[in-house]
Amino acid sequence: MNKTAQLAIIVVIAALGYGAWHYQDQLPFIGGGNGEAQATKGPKRPPQNVIVSAVVSKALPRTITAIGTARANESVVITTKVTGKTSKLDFNEGQKVKVGKLLVQLDDTELRANLTESQAARDNAQKLYDRALKLYATRNVAKAQVDLLLAELQAAEAAVSAQKARLSDYRIVAPFSGVLGFREVSVGSLVQPGDIITTLDDTDTIKVDFDLPETYIADVGPGLKFSAKNAAYRDHVFEGQVNTISTRVNEYTRAVRVRGSVPNGDGLLKPGMFLSVELQISVDENALLVSEEAVVLTISGPIVYAVVNDKAVRTPVKIGRRIRGFVEIIEGLQEGDPVITEGLQKVKDGAPVKPSVAVSTSEAS
Repeated sequence: MNKTAQLAIIVVIAALGYGAWHYQDQLPFIGGGNGEAQATKGPKRPPQNVIVSAVVSKALPRTITAIGTARANESVVITTKVTGKTSKLDFNEGQKVKVGKLLVQLDDTELRANLTESQAARDNAQKLYDRALKLYATRNVAKAQVDLLLAELQAAEAAVSAQKARLSDYRIVAPFSGVLGFREVSVGSLVQPGDIITTLDDTDTIKVDFDLPETYIADVGPGLKFSAKNAAYRDHVFEGQVNTISTRVNEYTRAVRVRGSVPNGDGLLKPGMFLSVELQISVDENALLVSEEAVVLTISGPIVYAVVNDKAVRTPVKIGRRIRGFVEIIEGLQEGDPVITEGLQKVKDGAPVKPSVAVSTSEAS
């Protein structure tokens, strides 16, 4: 048999095999037709079990986040107005002190001697003036003499006041209540104006400074509440309120400085700390929310699979903000629409599904 005949036989066999496979449902000896074999044909694929949850309408806060810096409510470097030798340091590092507490006493021995001399001169001027008044009452002294002695008395009193003022410069007291920092001098040290003796910070209230884009100026004002967090206290939220908005916008960054305050009675916050600030500027009362597990991100955009007549329907959506496991739906769904949250891996558009309602253990707030 030549090769042409062999090739022809192979083609005929292939054609018969393809015909038998293509028309197998109509050939009774293969299992087609309306006979017994039709009754034994395999069943259709059952609906896929999925978990669904409904789109809900809830109040959704509109928030702004910013980076803030903690500052002391009051802060000062303790120094001296005069040059002198320290004779007493009446404080400890880290001590809480009240306003007016004596911190440093400088050597004032010479000034006290001068004050004693001035007081003696004043007392003598007072006696001379009193005696002159009595003599003037009996017309035994001239009025001009009385006036001269009065002027001398007033000058003596001024000298005493000046000496007392100089003495007060040698006593350094706390200008306000707060916490002292490190001690930078020792007893016997010679200090001059500008030398740092210690620091004093009022941290019972902490100021928080942060910048916001100018587009939020209309949304932020005094009294607005905010929350702040620091990496050192991950589970602690510090609550505060806005006090002041800067009167100027930075011309380079187009940002406005905002200053708020946070109660700090427990002393957790320190001046200079980094804070993550979140402000709630408004609330959307009827925001549509869906579980974030229902949203699938694709190249063409986010989608969900809604359930319509027990079939999965691929539905493009436009999403907004995210909050605690929920996503805001801006377009594509309505309140109450059921969407698939579990079983998405085996679901296709138009495929039959058997939905079960999810049991929620938490809600968006």
